[in-house]
Amino acid sequence: MSAFENLPDFEGCRAIEKIRGGAVADLYRAIQQPLGRPVLVKALSPSILPSSPFAASLEREATLLANLQHPNIPHVHDFVRRDDRMWLVLEHVDGWMLEKVMLESGPLPTLAALAVALEVTRALAHAHAHGIVHRDVRPRNILVGTRGEVKLVNFSVAVDERLPTAPELLDGNASVGTPLYFSPEQILGEAPDPRSDLFSLGVVLFEMLTGERPFDGPDPSTAVQRIRQAVVPPLSRRGRRVPAQIERIVKRCLEKLPSDRFDTADQLALALESALGDAAANPARTIARALADATLIDRAPESIASPMVDRPSASPPRSLLPAVLGLVVFSLLGAIGGAVVWVQEAAHAGPSRAAGAGLALVPKNPGYLRVVAEPWAHVVVNGQRVDTTPFARPIPLEPGTHYVQLEHPEAPAELRTVQLVGGETVLLDVKMRMAAKPPAPAEAPDAAVDESP
Repeated sequence: MSAFENLPDFEGCRAIEKIRGGAVADLYRAIQQPLGRPVLVKALSPSILPSSPFAASLEREATLLANLQHPNIPHVHDFVRRDDRMWLVLEHVDGWMLEKVMLESGPLPTLAALAVALEVTRALAHAHAHGIVHRDVRPRNILVGTRGEVKLVNFSVAVDERLPTAPELLDGNASVGTPLYFSPEQILGEAPDPRSDLFSLGVVLFEMLTGERPFDGPDPSTAVQRIRQAVVPPLSRRGRRVPAQIERIVKRCLEKLPSDRFDTADQLALALESALGDAAANPARTIARALADATLIDRAPESIASPMVDRPSASPPRSLLPAVLGLVVFSLLGAIGGAVVWVQEAAHAGPSRAAGAGLALVPKNPGYLRVVAEPWAHVVVNGQRVDTTPFARPIPLEPGTHYVQLEHPEAPAELRTVQLVGGETVLLDVKMRMAAKPPAPAEAPDAAVDESP
């Protein structure tokens, strides 16, 4: 008897393996005929009819995915609805769920963990930009391919702000009852928030680095209580020593209040790119090397192309010529006839690292400072105005202590002291405390509009 005889047929897609089953949907590897193309088929379980309310989650997922086109989200090839069956045909990726990768390899190398998190963050940024909150970010819903590609899958419980209602967590694959990756507000049943996805990803990143979740307990109820109340344990307490920059990223993702986390997935992506440095330009290569080291693949492919992303790289600039020329001209003007202007600028900018000390044009073994300010700010480093945010490239500085001042005409200056290590990039993310605008004057009584019937 053929191994395929007990597998269902999907009218043009021949199932070859059942990957996993659930209370609502089953997932299969299949071959799409006559193209011979490998695909994934997500189909309603035989016990559920398309007319059932439980089938709404699969149809909803098809609608959501059809509106998303991103290299870190599976593409939809087809959606089929029959009287007694319903299935979704998805892009196939040869690989494993992240939970299996961690089961086989244990904690991931630091750069590989950051690379996976970056790719998931990019998927979330795209979904959030389309008004979609995933709500179930966890290792079982992150697919890692043999070439290092990463896909965020299973949008069956996602919500779209354009749709009137959200589905319940009905799929047997969802973590109902054991919400170990849920945010505190999800546990309390509050309205979906994109920053909830960032909390869940913070749990995944912590687990990739340590092999353990940050708030686990002896039972689900204890874990839920810890998610709501416990302080995030340092990664070093779980046996993993990482740069302070990465510790800060994880901690900020896992803040209890959404307002204390990264404001957007794009902000988190910038922080991860900064921590990855040059590796941010090609996360797939970093991930593939980790898969090879874990013997999940024979060896990393020789050449892996990076997916196109619509954001600047956070790696140090390849060419500093424009910045160098600008600083040279500024320095010459100051030396020749602009001494008074320079003194005024330095006095206005606040304390400098040393009296009269300027920024080195090409520091030896530099560290890098990346600045993000909301809504925007003039950036002054050691008494010198460098640029006005937003700007994409990090600022190269000598290792050591630097004094940074952020200025906005409608907010008090923000002062920060930054310690830089050669080769490290530090992200300075500041929200300017904007002055409240005075209320608009009330209209005269005779100008009021009578809205009574």
